[in-house]
This record gives sequence, structure tokens and C-alpha cells, in this order.
Amino acid sequence: MTALLTAEFRKVTTLRFWWMLGLAPLIVGMFSSAITLPVMRAFTDAFEADPNEANLAATLFGLAVAVALVVLFAAVFGAVNVGTEFRYKTLTTTFLTARGRDGVIGTKLAVTAAFGFFYCLVVEVVSVALLLTFGGDTFELRGSLFAMLGAALVCGALWALIGGGVSMLTGSSVGSCIALVVWYTLGEMILRSILSGIGIGSAGSVLPVSATLGTVANAAAGNEIDWLTLWPTAPLALLVWTAVFVGGGWALTRQRDIT
Repeated sequence: MTALLTAEFRKVTTLRFWWMLGLAPLIVGMFSSAITLPVMRAFTDAFEADPNEANLAATLFGLAVAVALVVLFAAVFGAVNVGTEFRYKTLTTTFLTARGRDGVIGTKLAVTAAFGFFYCLVVEVVSVALLLTFGGDTFELRGSLFAMLGAALVCGALWALIGGGVSMLTGSSVGSCIALVVWYTLGEMILRSILSGIGIGSAGSVLPVSATLGTVANAAAGNEIDWLTLWPTAPLALLVWTAVFVGGGWALTRQRDIT
């Protein structure tokens, strides 16, 4: 197992896509803060409010954008990391040299989840550093913030697994990435609108993106944003979706003809 983990880790780090996918949400989050800051300062100047509040609001917005994006990019990483094995047929050699398929699949998914966790961790560390720098005296490191950041770390790992599961189901990294991006940005929102239109809008609260938002936003004690999925329903729903995609992809890959 150690040899498989080492080989899988080296396989990922020798390619460029792993750090490029992690860099994108970090840059976007920083630019979001930079763009929001002058707007918030204009409002504070107009209403003679504390300018430190503008700094805090802008940086918090950048943190929210960065976390939302890094979860998506973790899913894309999972899809690419697993899907390229099918695209270039490298699984064939790995399966033939390993003792069994389960060990290979489990190792790949473990490394995939670890990188999803790592992406989110890096973005959060940089974002909190920006909050401490530009938030002023109005910003304090509280337990509620750490609870939400911790929940986001788990979501990053789970979405990386979802991305890997989707690729195992489809056998295509490109198709999986497109499906994940479309679903994350528009697909679920459209489906929730349809469900609301036919009178079963509550069912949409347990869909993957909605469950993710609820898991992060309502992680802190006292946070009960009613229009988001509440705890413990939110994390449980996300865990179920992860299990469905990973379990289905795993079962299919164990039987798939890889020659």
C-alpha cells in the first residue's frame, strides 16, 4: 500500500495540472477582494461608516469566492486525476502490476481526496492572512470562523472524491469536467427552480451544491440560515452523494475492460 501511495503521489506531482488548478481559485479570491474593496469604501464614505468595515467585508467576500471556487476546482482535479488514467490507458499497466484493482482504486481516491483537502487548506491560510492584514480591528479570529473553514476542508476532500467518482463512471476526464462545472454553476440551480415550480422545492436542499453551502455556512454553532440546508442534514447529504458516486464508480471500474 505504501508503494502504491508513493507512486500515486509522484504521478500527480510530476504533472502541471495539480498546482494550476489550486492556483486559480486563490488568484480569483484575491482579485475579488481587490475589486470589492473600492466599492465597499465608496459606500462607507457615502454613509460615513468605519472604513475598516469595508476592508473586512471585501476580504470576507474574497474568502467566500475563493472557498466556493476551490471546492469546484477540487472536483475538477478529481475528475482529471482519475479520468486521465482512462484516457491514456495507464490503468492497464497499474492493474496488471498490482495485486488487485481495489488497492489501486482506493489509493488513487485517497490521494485525490488529500489534494482536494490541500487545495482548500492553502486557499484558507492565504485568505485568513488577508483577513488579518486588511480586516482591521473589526476582524477577530473566532471559533465560528474556524468551524466554517474546517467544514470547507472536508467539502474540498469530498468534492475531489465526487469528481473522481464521476470520472470512474464515465471513463472520460473531459466529459466529467464539463458535467461538474455545468452542474456546480448552473445545473443544480436550474433543477432547484424546476423542483420549486412543481411544488417539491424542499427536495432540492439535499442536492450536492446546496448541501455543500449548508455544510459550510451553518457549520458554526448558532448559524441557522434557514434558506440553506441545516446541520446535520447538509453534511450527511453530501456524504451520501459522495458515497453514491465513489461506490458506483468503484464497482464499475472493478469490472471494466481496460485493455
